[in-house]
Amino acid sequence: MKTLTRDYPEILSAVVMHNGEIIAQTPQDDTLYPQYSITKSIASLAIGMLIAEGKLSLSATVGEILHTPETAPLSSVTLEELLTMRSGLNEELLFADRKTCKNYFNACLNQEIGAKRFFYNNANAYLAGLMAEKTADCNLSEFIAERIFKPLEIENYEFEYDTEGHFFGASGLKLRTIDLAKIGYSMTYGGLYPIQWINEALRPHTVSRDGRTYGYYFWLHPDYYYMSGKWGQRCTIVPAQNAVICVNSEMKEHDYANEYIREKLMPILYTIKA
Repeated sequence: MKTLTRDYPEILSAVVMHNGEIIAQTPQDDTLYPQYSITKSIASLAIGMLIAEGKLSLSATVGEILHTPETAPLSSVTLEELLTMRSGLNEELLFADRKTCKNYFNACLNQEIGAKRFFYNNANAYLAGLMAEKTADCNLSEFIAERIFKPLEIENYEFEYDTEGHFFGASGLKLRTIDLAKIGYSMTYGGLYPIQWINEALRPHTVSRDGRTYGYYFWLHPDYYYMSGKWGQRCTIVPAQNAVICVNSEMKEHDYANEYIREKLMPILYTIKA
């Protein structure tokens, strides 16, 4: 196994996994790193399980599942529109006040909506998470812990909740880098997630304003796909190599995590002997 050095101070931890085995890593410990918007991708996996079980559907609306007033702007928005950031929300909502707002649900619900084109807004994933929680009959964090973390033997994690006790489907999850790699790798073989959902979640559904292709809370590239969190959190899955590359970072000035993965970590995969 190759030991990776921290030549870039913003890179806090990195893991390269091939065929389910770690082939390169920085020195690892039990540090739990904030995953930020990678949380959305993991929520998507949970949502796929609920859909496969017939408890939820892509066409279900916020109003139908959460019993919101018909006059609320977001009541008619569907789960699929939330998953693709095409709900019509066109103002930033980054949860800056998530620990103090007394009713974050209403704050999200009553935002004005406009044209239903891609616009990245945390309220989309928060509402999708509430829909999942309602149909799972338990807190979404409990569902994720039991149905995703437990089978992967992930025991160290932290969730963040709003003042009403709901897990933020958009952010707020902390994991070890090695456990993030386990989750990424679990998407490359069958059994844990419905294959129909993996195929659908990784299908191009829309394009961001900067030209990147987006699935259901996954970013797509012709050769790989990835979960992404602000300040350089990445879980990149390379199906052709049966590999996963994860980094946790603190890139507050400039996020170069994708470049670091492509230029420094992906080449390691091509040095593996057949």
